[in-house]
Amino acid sequence: MTIDASIDAPPARENRQHQRLTDLKYRWPARYRASWAALLLVVLGAAIIAPTALSRNSITLVTALAGVLAIASFGQVLIVMIGAIDLSISAIVSLAAGVVVHYAADVSNVGVLVVGSLCAAVLLSLVNGFLIVILKLNALIVTLATVGIMIGLIQLWTGVALSATGRTPKALVDVADADVLSVNAVFIAAVIVGIGLAFFLNSTRAGKSIALAGSNPRAAEVLGIRVRAVKMMVFALAGLLYGLAGVLLAGYIGSPDVLSGTIYQLLAITVAGVAGVLFTGGPASLASVLSSCLFLVLLDQVLSVQGMGAGARVVIQGLVLAIAVAAITIGQYGASRIGKLRVRRST
Repeated sequence: MTIDASIDAPPARENRQHQRLTDLKYRWPARYRASWAALLLVVLGAAIIAPTALSRNSITLVTALAGVLAIASFGQVLIVMIGAIDLSISAIVSLAAGVVVHYAADVSNVGVLVVGSLCAAVLLSLVNGFLIVILKLNALIVTLATVGIMIGLIQLWTGVALSATGRTPKALVDVADADVLSVNAVFIAAVIVGIGLAFFLNSTRAGKSIALAGSNPRAAEVLGIRVRAVKMMVFALAGLLYGLAGVLLAGYIGSPDVLSGTIYQLLAITVAGVAGVLFTGGPASLASVLSSCLFLVLLDQVLSVQGMGAGARVVIQGLVLAIAVAAITIGQYGASRIGKLRVRRST
């Protein structure tokens, strides 16, 4: 009996190890790991060719910009999870920053300004949601149209400088400029937001329904999920995140203008692609979103240190997005082919 047990033990141990590896691959697939690998490569590259990009001041700058980008990208990722894309992110971020700056001289309570900015951002995002979810209009066309409308209205309302002084309230600037061990407070806020959002998506019924409503709406309806209500909730959450990103952006740069949010239109989509989010809808890894933001901002910083112009850096961002989407597509195709071959061999 003892001999048989000792003989059977190694296969059982191997089976457990194989099961753990399989669980890890399922919970953290290759498309989520790619952004971490990219971040590691750019850190190593920076240490070799542009060490100043890893200096104390540079790390503070990179984490601040990555924090704003991460919070905005969380909203974009939520929209992508339901199978849509939001091009109005730039306008909503600019609007949130505009509310804070425009009324800074009239409202002494910064908390009231922040709440007002967030409410305005949520309202505008819900308008997009109504047109896309309820009226079933094309998401790209709707959000592209609302960008122009919102930017034009902001300019008519506040002007390019947003206010006479164009300055963010000092209390908000002090918060956004703070850092802990060279890590900017904005990035710390992004990590906290990401943890809370990940808990919501993975541990609550409403959160879990988002991925299902995006990947398979019919199955979601069969399970009793109110798909339209879930998608409207997503647009509200995205608006809240865009608004928070705009408020923190205004605090960090101190004097935003009407075009301050423009860069996030392409960047947030690039983050989603690098983070391995499927543009057809479905689950996403918020940890990979954070690493993607650090990767893109640090890459931009390295290229800037090397003297590369803004136009060339935007081209590289576009190439990164194209490569990321192509890699995900090829990976999905390869995985499906391998799965079919395994089924054929087993039969």
